[in-house]
Amino acid sequence: QLPKMSKTQQISLALTVVAAITIVSTALHFPKKVKGQEKEKGNDDVFTVMTTRRTISAFEPELPSGWKDTLRKAIKAAIRAPNHKRTEPWRFYVPNSDTIRKICELNASIVAEGKGGAKAGEAKLKKWLKVPGWVIVTCTTESETVKMEDPKGREREDYAAVCCAVQNLCLSLHSDGLGTKWTTGKVNFDERFHQLNGIPKNEYVVGTIWFGKPSKFPASRETQYSVEDVLKIEDEN
Repeated sequence: QLPKMSKTQQISLALTVVAAITIVSTALHFPKKVKGQEKEKGNDDVFTVMTTRRTISAFEPELPSGWKDTLRKAIKAAIRAPNHKRTEPWRFYVPNSDTIRKICELNASIVAEGKGGAKAGEAKLKKWLKVPGWVIVTCTTESETVKMEDPKGREREDYAAVCCAVQNLCLSLHSDGLGTKWTTGKVNFDERFHQLNGIPKNEYVVGTIWFGKPSKFPASRETQYSVEDVLKIEDEN
């Protein structure tokens, strides 16, 4: 039985699991080299992209030229994610500079209302205003009340599909030299955030993706668990 978790913890856990599923599915899609057969071009490149992606927290102040084309390419990869019954529930919003500032100010006010007070809010505002690229990812729904209890229900299937799309988007941007950070802070789920970005009632936010040219790239690190720790292949009888 799973321990009790907050909504934010549940979301973070779900995102991690779905991202892992996406990586495994993508890796399995590319066959290994077979004797007497030419290796399909790009196999190693795909694996390298998946295993070298890191969450980027520090970006260059400006987006590189041609970033819109790079983003469109990433969205094209995103919408090829698996989705049950082909509902294609993903939607993507790129706010302009004025809206980004309003988002940052809204987030700062939310932070200021917490334990850190005004000082924490000001620090968060300064940090967020440095992020050059923003993509808000939402999921369409048939109801304003999202319920995930039914494991075979459309709500859970669609949420998982959008998470897969986000992973594809991040991997595509990484392959083109842009770093990403998948954020699910409290501001994402505030009604005022929806209003600022013109998000309709039949959509809910899955997360905001920050992107840009990394100014600092995290060092490679080993995973907490090895393949042997997480994989169980049952022996034949």
